[in-house]
Amino acid sequence: GIGCILPPQELEKEDYIIVSHTSFGFTLYGIAVLVVIGVLWNTFNLITTMFQQWKAGGVQTVGLIISTISLGNVFLHLSTFGIVATMWGGMLCWDALPMFFCAMLYVWLSSSCLSFWSIAWLSVLYCVKVVNFTSELFAKIKTNISPIINVALAVTFLNSCVMFAPFFSLNYRNESYVTPVTKNTTCVIKTPLFPTWINLNLYVLVFICYLAPLPVMVMVPSSIRLVVHLCKHTLQMRKNKTDVQSADSYLLVCKLTVALVGVYITTLTTISLFYVSKLYGSDISINSLLLGYSFYCIASGVLLTISNKTLREKLWALFCGTKASNASSKSLSGETGAA
Repeated sequence: GIGCILPPQELEKEDYIIVSHTSFGFTLYGIAVLVVIGVLWNTFNLITTMFQQWKAGGVQTVGLIISTISLGNVFLHLSTFGIVATMWGGMLCWDALPMFFCAMLYVWLSSSCLSFWSIAWLSVLYCVKVVNFTSELFAKIKTNISPIINVALAVTFLNSCVMFAPFFSLNYRNESYVTPVTKNTTCVIKTPLFPTWINLNLYVLVFICYLAPLPVMVMVPSSIRLVVHLCKHTLQMRKNKTDVQSADSYLLVCKLTVALVGVYITTLTTISLFYVSKLYGSDISINSLLLGYSFYCIASGVLLTISNKTLREKLWALFCGTKASNASSKSLSGETGAA
């Protein structure tokens, strides 16, 4: 029918539009599936861990870290999808920047910070609990590591809420307009800017360092120290052929810790490549940013479930319809995160 009405050049244009809409539909569907999986998985971890904390009658550090990572991942996944969806909808073409968009940016950065730093503190907790230190100072820290990590999590949450508050002051200014590059541009995309009283370069430098390099500086050394200790301990136990099951449990902790850190590093690399390519004028799709965060949220949620005995048993009971074993009712304080 289209071929009878339109000339050949118009037919090609119409076919291109149909293919573009079909491709966009598949992309949107695939992204929506990833978001649903990530949100549901991390919500399961969050609810199960909080219920276990309540059942145990107190706040345990391992459970608190799992809860903060899961909570951060839920908001991170939803806010990332919301930002991408609003950009698809042309919100940056509006005359005034909606406060809703500023709120999503705030939640996006705050939840990223909370999740990233929680993984760093989890790595520190495992390192201090497992590795033996000869120094008296480290021995005292090891004795009080749980309260220290609890305070660190509280400070991280507070910093995450306060540091990104200036994003609520984003707005358009006259110099924020971008000239259209083609005649067919339907709107002029505008760039939100901070008020003039904010030192943009200094502020961006501070929150980027707090968001990426600092967690890496905490996470990587503690993870490496943990891996070295656990590998030596595992080899020694296998050499003596004693307590092989315990050796396998130590090896599981080692693998999962490395995997969790690897997920964070991979996500950080993906995000960095996206922004660097944008600085050099590349037309890379913003979908790559959403896919990077989707990978992080889903992978970290799955690793947390595998590493925690209670979460594994609850998930097994949920899918298999059987009751979890009585061991799942033990306090989270009795776990090192695996075994």
